[in-house]
Amino acid sequence: MKSDFLTTLIIIFGIILGIVVILYLFVPPQVILKLLGKNTSSSNSVSFKISYMYFTSNGIYAIIYNTGSNIDLSNMKVTYTYSQNGYQTGTCNIVTNNYTLSSNSQEVVELNCTDEDLIISNLLSNRGSYEFSFIYGNIVQKAPLPFKISNQ
Repeated sequence: MKSDFLTTLIIIFGIILGIVVILYLFVPPQVILKLLGKNTSSSNSVSFKISYMYFTSNGIYAIIYNTGSNIDLSNMKVTYTYSQNGYQTGTCNIVTNNYTLSSNSQEVVELNCTDEDLIISNLLSNRGSYEFSFIYGNIVQKAPLPFKISNQ
């Protein structure tokens, strides 16, 4: 009687172990998590870079290239720091006609910054540079102005 129970227990354990091994080998983890009702979205699915930044006497602009999932630009935060003293900091709002940046696309956005007239005046007079940080979720991309092309 005892050995029948033990044999049944070993068979059940073997079946469960076999199912787990098959799931591990052939089913992606996202599918298993979704079946279990777990949230599979990840901040890693967001990926963007600042392709270029430029300024005119009338404004400051950035070209944002999105290589990940869709980005809601109205939720992107932008800050800046002046390189000359490190104390002049501020924030910017993104102004664009299209606030949804689709995957594998780019958008030219205007930045409406605090102390924008001073920023443009300093840049036009070649007095220092600014570092802009574009923040979306846990992702931060930095870009200087005047813009320097890099191999990143």
